[in-house]
Amino acid sequence: MNTLDIEAGTDRLSDPTAYRGWAGEHGIYGSATNTELTFARELREALRAALIANHDRAPLPARVIDALNDAAHRSQLSVRFTPNGVKLVSDAVGIEAVYGRVVAAVTAAMENETWQRLKACVADDCQWGFYDTSRSRTGQWCSMSMCGNRAKQARWRNGVPGSR
Repeated sequence: MNTLDIEAGTDRLSDPTAYRGWAGEHGIYGSATNTELTFARELREALRAALIANHDRAPLPARVIDALNDAAHRSQLSVRFTPNGVKLVSDAVGIEAVYGRVVAAVTAAMENETWQRLKACVADDCQWGFYDTSRSRTGQWCSMSMCGNRAKQARWRNGVPGSR
């Protein structure tokens, strides 16, 4: 999710060179074609839509389901039984293995009931993915000190009732 920094205008999945830098930082080996990166960006944006839907506790949008199913297929996911339980493992390499990691992480979050706490910042100039640690599960911003503070200051400047 956070390979796109809207505020800074950078995208770690914009081209094969940018991807290689990001992948190397995360111990991921192999290259990616422009076609594979196009799908990776589509998957990322579908997940962003899912995390935005989590603010309303809405079900997964259809485009998210389609993207996750496509990612699972591309990554050649299979089930592995271990002494600690069941794991999804990708038999792919390179960026297609990354798709598998993403699908496995989404699956784990849904199974351990942390999925609804994964959200995207509501600030249009941010939309960073974050884990909502609020007791009420109503967190809106990735950071109260940054995006939340900016939103509250903007409401106060615009004279929105209840913001003073």
